[in-house]
Amino acid sequence: MRASFVALILTITPVFAEPALEVTGRFVWDRPEDYFGGWSGIEVADGGATFVAIGDNAQIYEGSFERADGEITDIPKRPIGALEDLDGVPFFKKDQGSDEKVLSDSEGLAVFGAGQFAVSFERVHRINVYGGEVPVEIALPREVNGLGRNGGVEALARDALGRFIAIPEATLRDSLSYPVWRQTTDGWETVTTLKRTQGFRPVGADVGPDGWLYVLERAFRGVGFQSRIRRVSLDPPGTAAVIWVAPMRAFDNLEGLSVWVDDSGQTRLTAISDDNYNWFQKTEIVEFRLTE
Repeated sequence: MRASFVALILTITPVFAEPALEVTGRFVWDRPEDYFGGWSGIEVADGGATFVAIGDNAQIYEGSFERADGEITDIPKRPIGALEDLDGVPFFKKDQGSDEKVLSDSEGLAVFGAGQFAVSFERVHRINVYGGEVPVEIALPREVNGLGRNGGVEALARDALGRFIAIPEATLRDSLSYPVWRQTTDGWETVTTLKRTQGFRPVGADVGPDGWLYVLERAFRGVGFQSRIRRVSLDPPGTAAVIWVAPMRAFDNLEGLSVWVDDSGQTRLTAISDDNYNWFQKTEIVEFRLTE
């Protein structure tokens, strides 16, 4: 009798599986221009039909995907544009003897409609908001000045209330966790932290339609890259779970992440790799389906 009762309880009790990601496709994007590459941020829109990408050297590309059975098959060729500095001059047109490379190290991307988007820059730590006549700069938390020139904000997102969320690639001094900063009316707050584990660093982020923050992390293993994605609760803060880990060297240097919804209402994720302008790397676009 007791065994039958236990079996009945197990039968009627729902089992809640952890969310996971299923890879649904991968596409290598290649063009002959010597300035093509270094793509570090991506935002996908229109049910997976269009996208915006930015590169390390302040390039911007607004393009579209051609798909077959949901998978990317081609990216029609369009001009590659250039981000502008606060004076409205494209970075590549500035004096080559200046600190152009330092100033134009664009890494994180957040697009929020009506032609507006924001880009985070490393080395000289800041966020520029585009969409007006000239960009507008937003200062980051003071703590960012202690991160070093190559440890700034690579993961940038914007939540449903219009608040920027920024995560640096490096931890603060004497800390074992990465701060997750959220914009407030008078500055920034540390809404939660991400524990540093297994050499992974946050390099891309986006807020999904479910309100969760999805964080792309990358580790360099000496002979190649490894990636993973965490899903993080911000309201209330604190809950974080790894929902995907790639095998070692399965993909290139994935750095940009976008979360979007397809025409059937399914949550999808798209990641893009930064080839560092190396001939032996590639620009790879990897897509996922969220399973619950």
